[in-house]
Amino acid sequence: MATITAEELRAMGETQTLEFKRSLSLTREGFESLCAMVNSNEARGVVTFGVEPDGTIVGLGDTNLDSAQQSLANHATQKFDPRLQPTIQAFQCEGLPVLVMSAVRARGTPYHEYDGRAFIRVGSVTRQLQLTEKQQLSLSRNRDTHNGPWRCDKCGAFAGMVSSVAMTAAGPRKVYTHSCGGEWWPAT
Repeated sequence: MATITAEELRAMGETQTLEFKRSLSLTREGFESLCAMVNSNEARGVVTFGVEPDGTIVGLGDTNLDSAQQSLANHATQKFDPRLQPTIQAFQCEGLPVLVMSAVRARGTPYHEYDGRAFIRVGSVTRQLQLTEKQQLSLSRNRDTHNGPWRCDKCGAFAGMVSSVAMTAAGPRKVYTHSCGGEWWPAT
C-alpha cells in the first residue's frame, strides 16, 4: 500500500476537483461529488475517504480496503450513466488507511448522471443540474454542433473555427484532426 503525507493532503484542500469524506458511510455523497467534478469544465475529480473536510486524517478504521474498493467499483458501474470507471487506490496516511477515488470524463461524453441525476461542481459546492443546463452541456460539448473555439488535445493549440470536410462512402464528414496529429475538441 502506498503512502501519502497529511501535509500533501491538506495542501490540496477541497477544491473544484477534490473532495474529502470522513467515512465510507458517505459513499453516496462522495459519488455525487465525483459526478459533479467530472461534469465540470475540468472534466476530472478526486474523492478521498478517511479525511475530514478540514483535512484532518481520521482513516477508515478496520475497514477491509480490498472489499471497500470492490464495492465502490461495483457501485460506480451500476449507478453511472454513461458508465464511469473510477480509479480507486488505498493509501496509508499518518498510519491510517484512506481510499482515493478518481475519475475523468471522456471527451465525447457531455455529462454523466449518478443514480438518475446529473450534478455540477462550482468551486467546492456540488449542485444538481437542471434540464436546460444538461441540454446546454450536450450542445457545447458536441463536436458536430460546436462553432468554436477549439483546442487541440495534443499540442494545446487554439482555433476559432475548424472547417475540414472529408468525403466518405457515407457522404461528407467533418474532420477534427490537427496537423500535429491531435484532435480538435470544444474549448469549454
